[in-house]
Amino acid sequence: MTDCPLSRPAGLDRDQDHRCTTLLVSSCDCQEEIMNIRDIMTVGPVTVEPRTTLSDAGRIMLDQHLSALPVTDRDGRLVGIMTDGDLLRRPELDTAPEINWWHGFFAPETSARQFVKTRGRYVGEIMTENVKTVTVETPLVDAVNLMEIHRIRQVPVVRGDALIGLLTRKNLLAALITRLLVVDDDVMSDDAKATMIHENITRLKWAPKGSVVITARDGIATLAGPIFSDAERRALIVLAENTKGVKSVVDRMIYVNPDNVDPSSGVAFGSF
Repeated sequence: MTDCPLSRPAGLDRDQDHRCTTLLVSSCDCQEEIMNIRDIMTVGPVTVEPRTTLSDAGRIMLDQHLSALPVTDRDGRLVGIMTDGDLLRRPELDTAPEINWWHGFFAPETSARQFVKTRGRYVGEIMTENVKTVTVETPLVDAVNLMEIHRIRQVPVVRGDALIGLLTRKNLLAALITRLLVVDDDVMSDDAKATMIHENITRLKWAPKGSVVITARDGIATLAGPIFSDAERRALIVLAENTKGVKSVVDRMIYVNPDNVDPSSGVAFGSF
């Protein structure tokens, strides 16, 4: 096995665990705290260089349970990224696509690039070079939108052209679990909880504003009254479940066929 050149982002302490994922949770109400990329990204992710062999890179991914490796030069500048998806189409697996003679004749440049991509022996030959990136100042929602639009599971975090972190779906899952496990101090009265549920319903255009009656006792919210679809029922229950201090929800709502209700009465839909 040849020596595998691993690099580290510039400016990071060499004694720092380069696979450490930072999760910061303050003592305030987590629903009001703004989560950002800096809080949840993997700091100083494992990286390889363009001349790292595929066998070495693949062994790193297997040993450290990684689905992607950012590629940097010796100065820590991001130059690409290699994912496990880049290794699916290989002649060693008998999965490399055939290059038809007519395609090779009429599109030789495209065929040549495909040949390198599926048969390259070094990371730099198969990696994606035009990498989508974010910074620590990028709103988390924008980073998630980027990952969804481009169907990527991770996005490098950069400062200038230097790699400083990696935001992955696993980071997002860990942050979500941390938030879900936070237990709020319940200082609200039952009446206040019922009022909050009602106020949240009035803010939603799709919700029945005048037909659902909300009560609460010992942290248990009860929803009663007519609703007009199963989707509406489920959404109202989830809305109540997400209200601070609500421990559980009792569903006493009754389905009403909207074809049998006169919308002009205002009973079904309230006022928008």
